[in-house]
Amino acid sequence: MGDFVKTLLAVRPLIILALLGLLTFNLTASPGIVSADEGDIEVLEQKAESQFPEGILFTVTVRSSQEIDDIRVFFKKLGNVRQSAYRTVEFEPGTEVTGVSLLKSGGLGAYFPPGTKIEYSFEIRDKSGAVLRTEGREFVYEDNRFEWLTVTSGLITVYYYGEYVENRAETVLDAASQALDRMLPVLGITPKEPLRIVTYNNYRHMSKALPFRSQATAERLRTEGMAFSDERVLLVLAFDATVKGTTSHEFVHLLVAEAAGRASGQVPSWLNEGLAEYGNIDPTDDYDAALRYGIVTQRLRPLWYQSSFGGTPDDIIIAYGQARSVVLHMIETYGKEKMAELMRVFRETRDIDDALMQVYGFDQYGLDSEWRGTQGLEPLPPPAQMERELAATQTPEPTDPPPPDPTEPLAEPVVTATSEPVGTPTAQPTALPTPAASLEDPAGPALPQGCGVATAYSGGRIAPDLAMLALLAGPLGLALVRGPFLRRRDKRS
Repeated sequence: MGDFVKTLLAVRPLIILALLGLLTFNLTASPGIVSADEGDIEVLEQKAESQFPEGILFTVTVRSSQEIDDIRVFFKKLGNVRQSAYRTVEFEPGTEVTGVSLLKSGGLGAYFPPGTKIEYSFEIRDKSGAVLRTEGREFVYEDNRFEWLTVTSGLITVYYYGEYVENRAETVLDAASQALDRMLPVLGITPKEPLRIVTYNNYRHMSKALPFRSQATAERLRTEGMAFSDERVLLVLAFDATVKGTTSHEFVHLLVAEAAGRASGQVPSWLNEGLAEYGNIDPTDDYDAALRYGIVTQRLRPLWYQSSFGGTPDDIIIAYGQARSVVLHMIETYGKEKMAELMRVFRETRDIDDALMQVYGFDQYGLDSEWRGTQGLEPLPPPAQMERELAATQTPEPTDPPPPDPTEPLAEPVVTATSEPVGTPTAQPTALPTPAASLEDPAGPALPQGCGVATAYSGGRIAPDLAMLALLAGPLGLALVRGPFLRRRDKRS
């Protein structure tokens, strides 16, 4: 027994060293990355280049004494969502090779805006099993049609181009800074990551940088500002008369997304747009006029039906007016601290009714009823009652035919030809995600957070034509809205 103890004491230092070595390996080995000998793999050149509007081109040149077997480029957006992805790099086999890979942008399922900042690295393997992973590098995807300059204040950077444009860039920067100062106590956040604003001098330049839209949509929607919360990027038409309002309104959408965190996709439009208008440093009276028109024409929708804005452009403008008024009522009545608490609780619950009940003591129905009282309106019936009344007004489904009379002879069966055989549906295998699903999602685009419009994409401005609608409705409607709308019809959304 004494000899065993002596032996154990003798080998104890070796055991401790082995455990320390194992602990060090576990701390330094990155999850999901194979730790292996780098061999004599050497990276001669590596870079990322903007191929606007197609996307980002990654290029790497490497050599090794053994044939290069595989090259991959890993990347992640440096924004609110930092999900990593990778792409395979194409190259001709050999011991010294140059490989390229294009991260596409511009299609329905692959768009990311100019101003997107990414971190990328390469992983190279050769036939001997050696693996080399390069250190991460940062790259900002730019619209390379122009030579970009920047002005910066704190976390906000404004990109601009051209001579004698710096003053306009400073105007945009000032509008965003004012919106930031105004909204921090309202949203209860302290941003720590950069926010980028890319400005364009005219719409012809800017339209090339926007997400794909159908021709019909493009013809009836002029986008003058669009926020992309995942990338923390804002595109703005800098030489528009309402650039201060557009910038501040859209910039607030980036801040709301940060306040909501992973629940940003569940923020109802009435709250998102209402907060954006609260942070608008250069508001017009268009939305107030739209709200008055909506009240007179009884076109106000219940808040619980406004998780997203839909309908005609006129319906949407009315919804903006309502959202602006509701959020203003909440902040003026209950204070900024309550709104900040609402955003914090909503971030956890992801349910607006639950969050409202915890913070204010009422849900969307209660808020809707209280707000309608401030407008001299009667509260709506509770949601369940409204559903029953709506169902009662629907056209009833046709009833089943009466059973056949047994005294009558049976009719010959009628066979209807179909193009597809009818049978029991079979289960389809679940598709695995593609390697680069974070930036190139084949299922479709993750729609940018921002202003809801009559189209699928958010962001942009609608020129409201409620004056013409009021003219058709009669003198009362025209008297309510013709003044502000005939003076100034352009409106940010």
